[in-house]
Amino acid sequence: MTMVVENIMDKDPDIRRILVEDFHSPAMAVSIDTGHAHYAYGSTGAPPVDYFVRRAGNTLQHIHLQDADGYADRHWTIGEGNIMWHAVFRALGELSSNPRLILELRHKSGIPPSVEWLRARNLAR
Repeated sequence: MTMVVENIMDKDPDIRRILVEDFHSPAMAVSIDTGHAHYAYGSTGAPPVDYFVRRAGNTLQHIHLQDADGYADRHWTIGEGNIMWHAVFRALGELSSNPRLILELRHKSGIPPSVEWLRARNLAR
């Protein structure tokens, strides 16, 4: 079992990685919620979502994928907001940790369009 520490709406993308590393345990890892990170970017001047991914590095094991506009935790279908998804997936491609990607959407009806949006842009298979 691995416990993951998720970002809330904080500005510092390093804080979870530092906490996880301080445990010195493979049972601790980082989780990123893309909507939370994007809200922090739009509302508090935090770095964009892809920066959170890069700063987590290979401690990243889990990601909640949701789209948003940077003004709230929206849980929108992927493609409805303005998260820079190409940059996020480019950052994910740099990792060897192979984090688990979970669509965390407001409505389950958003799952097929989210998958199709990502497939159409060669970001998912």
